[in-house]
Amino acid sequence: MKLSYFNGRGLAETSRILLAIAQTNYEDFRYPLKILDWTTYSFERKEFDSDKAKGKLVNSLGKLPFLEVDCHIIPQSKAIERYLARKYGMMGTTEIDAAKIDSICEYVRDFKQEYQKTRALKGEEKAVGMIKWFTKTLPERLQALDVIVSKDFAVGDLTSLADITLYTFLTQFFDDIKRARDAMEQTINIRSVVERIGDMKEVQDWLVRRPVTDF
Repeated sequence: MKLSYFNGRGLAETSRILLAIAQTNYEDFRYPLKILDWTTYSFERKEFDSDKAKGKLVNSLGKLPFLEVDCHIIPQSKAIERYLARKYGMMGTTEIDAAKIDSICEYVRDFKQEYQKTRALKGEEKAVGMIKWFTKTLPERLQALDVIVSKDFAVGDLTSLADITLYTFLTQFFDDIKRARDAMEQTINIRSVVERIGDMKEVQDWLVRRPVTDF
């Protein structure tokens, strides 16, 4: 099994943590990515561009991440996450559980998209927007989501993709980790899920051994 992405956390980190919890051996392949200017999303990625030009990424439509399994290519980060979660018993024990897990993950995706709109603002408007996001918008979104999240385990009584998605969202996604953690202070259930995942030895071991990256 080979997971291909850039040398960053980004869209692959939830899958990497899934694999860490499953204690699975795989190739963590990372294309070098040099950040030239975050504000304009300007990057240098020679190896990636070369492989793309040679048609080596045609089965993932020239995009990352993708997972190689038994000569098959699985593109798209969410498809990879769901494949791994099913493979390693982290999509619940019933179809209803799986649907609930999926719904929590989709809410988190909505929150990320909403945040990116604020992140794309410029100057003073962005500064004001970020304050509002972390002090009002994100806490409100999390408190609403907390109603459908169970304590310790988001769905059922086993670690699931929903748990890991909440963990990576609130501890790995944002540059301002402290304000993200503060935003979940009033969410008893979500906070308990995030803390439980963070306390897992497999997760702690991964955080220690993973490469240090800019994003």
